Amino acid sequence: MEGGQSFSAFNVEQVQALTLMSLRFSARAFNTYLAFFGIWCVLIGYLIFRSTFMPRIIGVLEAFAGLCWLTFLWPPLGHYLSPYNQVLSAPGELSLMLWLLVMGVNSQRWNEQASLGR
Repeated sequence: MEGGQSFSAFNVEQVQALTLMSLRFSARAFNTYLAFFGIWCVLIGYLIFRSTFMPRIIGVLEAFAGLCWLTFLWPPLGHYLSPYNQVLSAPGELSLMLWLLVMGVNSQRWNEQASLGR
């Protein structure tokens, strides 16, 4: 076994147990990340919907994408609905990405809002 000096204190079974524990922790951490990402998407969708800098439909789609990711608040539900929740979140994520890459933010409206002191 080539684990270096730091793993020489452990036998093979212990190293395998540590590896399995790390993998399980990684999966739980990723589910937590997806739930927080869902909250972020809902909030960004709301802000886009309320703003006048981007089309409102993108805000609605992004908020819907966030609701799809929020299914991972309860991981069994999120995994049961997978890959449907991932496919349903794609239009919101992709439309936001493409709009920002191609069109960007309406700078004229941005400057108008900045001059009003909002």
